Amino acid sequence: MKTHTRTFGQYSVEVTGDKVAIVGNSNSNFGHFYETNFERFKAHAAGAENDWNRPQILGMDWGYGLTGTIQTWLYGLVLNDKIEA
Repeated sequence: MKTHTRTFGQYSVEVTGDKVAIVGNSNSNFGHFYETNFERFKAHAAGAENDWNRPQILGMDWGYGLTGTIQTWLYGLVLNDKIEA
């Protein structure tokens, strides 16, 4: 199982299989990917005007550390078939 790690300012993000961990200076957030929605997510029209009904692929405990940049990176892992359960 491959592990993907990246640092975004104060946040360190680690993805191992379908598990996601975000650790920052003052707190942390944990969650997982919904792999059953990957194909629908990939087939969905791209762009901000279509985000309102995009299939959910990420479930986190709460919103801490889910900046736009981090979400884009996490979604990119899915779009580029990098997530392995």
